[in-house]
Amino acid sequence: MRRPAVFLAALVLLSAPAGPLQAGSTEVKLKLPLRPKLAVSGRERISLAPFLVASKLSERKESIRVKDLDLDMEFRRYLGKQVGRRTKMNVVTMPSDVKLPSTELKALGEASEFWRELGSRVGADILLSGIVDFQVEDKSGYKTEEYTSRLDGRTYYRQVFIEATGFSFEVTILAFDGRTGAKLFQETFKDQKEKSRRAADEMVGLFENLFSLENRLLGLFIVREREANRYVFN
Repeated sequence: MRRPAVFLAALVLLSAPAGPLQAGSTEVKLKLPLRPKLAVSGRERISLAPFLVASKLSERKESIRVKDLDLDMEFRRYLGKQVGRRTKMNVVTMPSDVKLPSTELKALGEASEFWRELGSRVGADILLSGIVDFQVEDKSGYKTEEYTSRLDGRTYYRQVFIEATGFSFEVTILAFDGRTGAKLFQETFKDQKEKSRRAADEMVGLFENLFSLENRLLGLFIVREREANRYVFN
């Protein structure tokens, strides 16, 4: 007799009208983990092979300072230092005589035999390569701004010449398995900056681009945290 009674009581509760919900909600911030793009344990041996430099593959004119810049070496030095400092990976030095088998990104990603032999030669679990580009552009020009007249207090618009320099950095990273030569991953990273002066230092602009991309680049290898808003309803 007890089971039918409990069952009837449950039906009464389910059929009873629900009370009014309390209005309002509370916004909270949560740190959500982002998995690395590459499935790594974190203790692999990694080596950075040469990167193609886009400006050397085109007819685009560069400033004298950019022409003198070894973009491939600067980027590999920067990324290798960050990986060595912020991960537990062992960064293996790449021999200086290594030459890429192609100047085309697609063919580079398909050269599995080359990457297998290079991985065996340097003793690396993961090899990185790709193509890198850095542009410095004159962004000076006339821009419209509003101003308030001291004579009548009204707001007007006028054209003002502003000197500015733009810095644009882009890199496509290819990751390869050092044992099989298979391509593991490919992703492109971009960043743009603009300085409100014409004579801005190009090296400073380059490293500001790299600093902006640092966490995204390291997101290939390590778990990151992303802050997100969530709501708890009363």
